[in-house]
Amino acid sequence: MSEFTIDTTALAYALFPPRRRKKDAIYEGQFRLHSIAKPIMLEIENKESVMNLPSIAIVEIAAVGARLTGKEERGIQASDYAKEHGNIVYDTALLEESVKVASKTKISGFDSVFVACAQITNSILVTDDRKMHEAAVKAGVKSKLLRDMST
Repeated sequence: MSEFTIDTTALAYALFPPRRRKKDAIYEGQFRLHSIAKPIMLEIENKESVMNLPSIAIVEIAAVGARLTGKEERGIQASDYAKEHGNIVYDTALLEESVKVASKTKISGFDSVFVACAQITNSILVTDDRKMHEAAVKAGVKSKLLRDMST
């Protein structure tokens, strides 16, 4: 069974298909990322894989979901989805490890929490944030950049 730590960008790509109406290169890129992320969520829903999430992801996916759709309710639904399907990490060790990661890699505090979550759960970080991905690799965490994955 695979274990992943999914950042909110990758989670949002999985949960929300592109809303762009114009079928141009931007739409195609967004749809490609959705097509890569969605099967990972299906594995998680089917209990074939585990999704580890730091507790702050519950709040962040609500904000991202509401912002992407323009609907408050969709943000709440995204948060509920994360709580239902995720192994939520509240551990105080996460805070301590996040401080170490942030100091070592000099990435944002928020990004360091996801990298630390992957580190303490020994899971693969899935993100579409190149800086987070590179910092994870620097910290010795297995990481996959969504845009470099295949469908």
